[in-house]
Amino acid sequence: MKRMIFVSAIALIVCATAVQAQDSLSTTRIEAQHKPPSSMGKRLAQHEENLLHALETGNPTVQAQAVQTIRDLEQMFPKYSFKSSLAPLEAKLKDENADGTVRCLAALALDELHSDAADAVIREVASSSRDKGLQALCNALLIRSQYK
Repeated sequence: MKRMIFVSAIALIVCATAVQAQDSLSTTRIEAQHKPPSSMGKRLAQHEENLLHALETGNPTVQAQAVQTIRDLEQMFPKYSFKSSLAPLEAKLKDENADGTVRCLAALALDELHSDAADAVIREVASSSRDKGLQALCNALLIRSQYK
């Protein structure tokens, strides 16, 4: 009986240590696969600013690429807030005349910010957009946010 308790205690300690070690090494999949250079993290604010300038162009292809790049950076640098991106992404998402792909990507990028302000924008578009596909996407993002 003493041996069983001793073995159980050792197993519990090993499991707890393994979980603690895993938590300290936890990274997003993209972080683990792509290991961005440390210099990129130092210039992240500048990269964000450049992408936001690209979002202001009249070219939907350039806008879509800029938003997708913001999404990629959000995954590569989950601790960076991307707070400068919130208002421009919100404006693009709410713009009924903007390209549909750009609006969908903006909704996804806002969702990945994991902020209450971004969720409020998504909620507003989910209830007021004339684009039924975008409404469905925003509703799905809101449901998914409830389970995170």
